[in-house]
Amino acid sequence: MRAALEPPEEGVLIDGVYVLRPGAWKPPAIVAPDVRREAADALAALRSGTAPVSHDDAKRWVAHLANRCNGSQLPPETKLMGAVSDILNNGYPSALFTDPAVFDRVARKFRFWPGWAELSEALDAERTRLRDAWGRLSVLAKGGAPAPQRRRPQPEDDRDAGPRVMSETTEKLMADFWARNGGKPAQRNMGAPAVMNRGEG
Repeated sequence: MRAALEPPEEGVLIDGVYVLRPGAWKPPAIVAPDVRREAADALAALRSGTAPVSHDDAKRWVAHLANRCNGSQLPPETKLMGAVSDILNNGYPSALFTDPAVFDRVARKFRFWPGWAELSEALDAERTRLRDAWGRLSVLAKGGAPAPQRRRPQPEDDRDAGPRVMSETTEKLMADFWARNGGKPAQRNMGAPAVMNRGEG
């Protein structure tokens, strides 16, 4: 399933150098039954981590990050508590603070204790990564991308921009109506100029 979740690599020419970077993710055309089951199980496990992180988990995570970044020279307690408060206020999901892989990716970005601007940028990137994983797992669990809906052809009458033509039955009904009511009135020519009676003007 991991291969189905990863976006394909695309070659891009940057400053004269051809490099590979992740492209747009596309679901496989056919999703095997075992992949669907794995995706459904992963979604169920991930759903429990979408709730906001608790104070205790955020505090432990911040302390762990401080030890990784600064070692024996820890930041002041006020900075650590400030980071915990900011994490709670931003409602980050608990899954970000219980996954060792997420911690490693964030910790590798900093050699020293970061300010909130840098730390929040790293956490926002991980939240986006989590949302992308959720969306991809949802598609795989449902068996792949939905088939494109074919546009229903419009009736000939709807596509004809000209005046509608009455059916033969309707024409007969109209003829009977005018026959019983003194005949069909002559059609007025709205574009013809009005004729003045003699003596007028």
